[in-house]
Amino acid sequence: MVHADVGRHWATRRVRWFELAAFVLAGLAPRSASAQLAVDQAEIFLEPRAVGRGIASINVSNEGDSVAEARVYLSDWDRREDGEHRFYPSGTLPRSCARVLRVFPLSVRLAPHTSQGVRVALDGADTLSAACWSIVFVESGATPTGGGRQLAYVTRLGVKIYGLPAGLAKDGMIDELAERGRQPSSGKPAGDTGGKRLDVTFRNSGGLPLWVRGRIEFRRLDNSVAATADVPEFPVLPGARRTVAVPVPKLRAGRYVALALLDYGGADIAGAQTPFETP
Repeated sequence: MVHADVGRHWATRRVRWFELAAFVLAGLAPRSASAQLAVDQAEIFLEPRAVGRGIASINVSNEGDSVAEARVYLSDWDRREDGEHRFYPSGTLPRSCARVLRVFPLSVRLAPHTSQGVRVALDGADTLSAACWSIVFVESGATPTGGGRQLAYVTRLGVKIYGLPAGLAKDGMIDELAERGRQPSSGKPAGDTGGKRLDVTFRNSGGLPLWVRGRIEFRRLDNSVAATADVPEFPVLPGARRTVAVPVPKLRAGRYVALALLDYGGADIAGAQTPFETP
């Protein structure tokens, strides 16, 4: 039973989040993994001071037809400004949960079509004053056997863990809204933006992880809306920035004001504007 808030996008389906294409070259002919592991969550939110919210269970399943073994371990992670994940040894980053997060067991051996829970708990987290985050990896691999030259595959399944003490607030702002991309060529019809885009950079200045979405409105000088471009949802860790490229829709030639409006789940909507002109 999971005593934690699970990620809103992941709570009800089995996932194979972050299956790495990392494999160890042992020969020329590929060798299929002997078993397929799956986990039932991708994100877990633990609250150290809430009753029953400081502990959770990750269900690891063997969906293959042979015995599967895997090791379980913690790592640190964050994201680059473009959203790409980065991973580090546990305890490397200042906001790592390594000091207060306990995982048991550290290895599993599963018969075909069986499952086992991996317990994740905050231990000694009463002193936690800011959000922390780590990732639990379940790593399995196939060792080459026989005399032939083979490929041995290693698979890692990752479950992100957040430690969220009480009293943290959601806050954020748009640091920059800037035009990018090439100018339209003389051979393009009027109103063709020529592959232009707007880069919107959002900063999470609060204490909680945020999931941000919104839109960019292209307003005429009389303040009427000529076109709108959606900003798809993106996550941002506390203290981090995220830059998202938004293609500019087709517009008639003229001068506009691009107005970015981002909803981060807080009390306000983050906004920024910049002049925009289409030849």
